[in-house]
Amino acid sequence: MVLHRLRRAAPLAVLTTLLAAAAAAPPAHAATPTETLVGVPHHNLAIYGATFGSSPDGDYAYAVARGTTGALSVIDTRTATVIRTMPLPGAGGSWGGTVMPDGTAYLGADSKLFRYRPGAASVDDLGSPVPGETTAWRLANDGRHVFVGTYPGGKVYSFDHRTGEVRDYGQIWPGEQYVRSIAAANGKLYAGLGTVARLVEIDIAAGTRREIPLPEPYRAEQFVYDLDVYQQTLFARLANSNRMLVHDLRTGEWIADLGTSNGLNVSPPDAKKNVYFGSTSGRLMAYNLDTRALTPTGFTGFGTARGYGWTHLDTKEWPGRTLVTINLSGVLYYYNPQTGAHKVAPSGVPGLPAQLQTLVAGPDGRIWSSAYPSGGITAYDPATGTFSENAGALGQAEGLRSYQGKIYAGVYPGANLFELDPAKPVVRGSNPRQFGTLRNDHQDRPFAITGVGARVAFGTIPEYGQLGGALSFVDPATGAQEVHRNVVPDQSVTALTTVGDLVLAGTGVWGGLGTVPTQTEARLFLWDPATATKVWEGPAIPGAKAITALIVAPNGHVWGSTAGTLFEFDPVNRTVLRTLEVQPFDWNVDHVWRSDHLAFAPDGALCGNFRNTVACVDTTTLAVDRLATGIDDVWTMDADGVMYYARGGELYRLTR
Repeated sequence: MVLHRLRRAAPLAVLTTLLAAAAAAPPAHAATPTETLVGVPHHNLAIYGATFGSSPDGDYAYAVARGTTGALSVIDTRTATVIRTMPLPGAGGSWGGTVMPDGTAYLGADSKLFRYRPGAASVDDLGSPVPGETTAWRLANDGRHVFVGTYPGGKVYSFDHRTGEVRDYGQIWPGEQYVRSIAAANGKLYAGLGTVARLVEIDIAAGTRREIPLPEPYRAEQFVYDLDVYQQTLFARLANSNRMLVHDLRTGEWIADLGTSNGLNVSPPDAKKNVYFGSTSGRLMAYNLDTRALTPTGFTGFGTARGYGWTHLDTKEWPGRTLVTINLSGVLYYYNPQTGAHKVAPSGVPGLPAQLQTLVAGPDGRIWSSAYPSGGITAYDPATGTFSENAGALGQAEGLRSYQGKIYAGVYPGANLFELDPAKPVVRGSNPRQFGTLRNDHQDRPFAITGVGARVAFGTIPEYGQLGGALSFVDPATGAQEVHRNVVPDQSVTALTTVGDLVLAGTGVWGGLGTVPTQTEARLFLWDPATATKVWEGPAIPGAKAITALIVAPNGHVWGSTAGTLFEFDPVNRTVLRTLEVQPFDWNVDHVWRSDHLAFAPDGALCGNFRNTVACVDTTTLAVDRLATGIDDVWTMDADGVMYYARGGELYRLTR
């Protein structure tokens, strides 16, 4: 195939003149904009991390609910009641914690480490002990030190419980960005890595490390997602298969595959040396450390565990120690090994405002949104000022698009594809309805969506550890799909629009998390859906690494945006005509999958968010009218030209 190389938009002198003229020109719209706080569309109870422990006065769960500001709830597991809830300043949520022998709990939340001392009225904010690490995943302790695995440096650090001294063990394995799980036992640390699943043993004192190779059939897994060590027996749950493997640390052998587990973790042992975990079938399973026997318990309907602990209910039906865990929705699960008694109980952990992830103006005049990371789908009705919130009806929507009276959603993880009919009630499982998935094509995040006749096209980011996104065409009526991966080698498809009979796509150099780009510049390409061929490819803006928005103008030209910079593209001559930097941006970042959103206002102005700035541009003069700042990269416009955008979990409305 012969590709027509795109000419440069303009010499530097011409571009400089254009930018200077735009800066000097009067604003495209001189009226004072009116910004109004609409409200909080999403309230979700999502507990991704919890830990359990005992102190002299009782048995407790320490559960972190995710929100725009996360909160730690201390739960008395004997009575299933929340006794205290405290905010975690500067952190949205947690994936785990650990409890020291004296009952002090440590929680990792975003980049930070928090400490809670039993009976205290607030948490201690210990900051971000290792600069540059944005996520603290799981925690473990050896009785004196707290150990934390991180992203994106793939590091482990320790925090001395007595002195507060921090030790940075550095990147655990060359090139690996995730220490997704961690366990400590017998003077060793065990780190579960990804995006190539790897298990590494670290000597706590010396810092030396060695790999424990996974069994051959499991070396293509993405993550060692969970790790636990009891009595020289190591348990490793792998993702994406969810297989639970058992390793004997004394012999150095992998000794069992316990089947699939829905996580997280394996419980501490009971008096008979049984540890417990939940199977993907919803049954609580017991594994004996001495006999190596795997036995199903009578507890079915068991949910996903966010850590395990032991508590004391002290009744005839609940003698001795009772196993307890909490699920994602804040429900406590109890199981007594002596009697087989089991029950579930709500914990009372309060839900929190959830961070807005996506917005779209629906064909019904309402504004629809999804949240991070707990998803849901909420409709805001401007006519009544009311929200219709539907938690759990949809996962985390990376992209939303209104097309032919429906709303289409691309949902992470697994690039699951949904259709919502806004004229009908939202019913979990049927509206929105799933009509496809790109999981089998190793795609994960569908940010870009456009309609193409009876089909819907999706542009995607691949799964963790992979480069090479896809342009996919899916028929919502039949589910038939056509997937084209690596249309631009090693690049993701991050922006889409339909231009006549063709699809114009913009790419980004980044793939799934845990990868390093091989390319240095984003591309545009034109695709013919009728012949399933790429008919042209070329650059957009020299040096730009991602194109995040594309929209067709009334004159047939296409306006696109990178991360704060606009460009005008002629799809007939296939040239970039003009560029305009609305908001400066430094491409020396970890990744950009999305940034700007664009729409034409009724008066013809091109409006959108340019990174964190809301602005409208006169496409004739390139005059810029900056309307608001300090917003997230979540924005849409309705048919009347009213703009909606997010700051954290809050929805704002702006009229010009």
